[in-house]
Amino acid sequence: MELRDLFLFFGIALAALAVIVTIVGMRKPDFPSRRAVAGVLGVALVLVVGTGYYAVEFSIEEAEEKKEKKEAIGEEASAAPLAPLVVRGVA
Repeated sequence: MELRDLFLFFGIALAALAVIVTIVGMRKPDFPSRRAVAGVLGVALVLVVGTGYYAVEFSIEEAEEKKEKKEAIGEEASAAPLAPLVVRGVA
């Protein structure tokens, strides 16, 4: 899997967890129980850390790709011959 895919997976899962916890919390007056709090916090912690880690890794990868692309464009531009500039005078 690519870093982008992992970042999206963790981010979407985190958002889905937030929506599920909100819906369950609104429908059950006794929510959350002690076991539910521990479980939800554990899952949320894994998702938050995973999302943050892959966000940083993905941004580093994107920056390196952008730098490589910029260098490649610079090499192409420097290798191209410069056309002579002809200046015409106004009569």
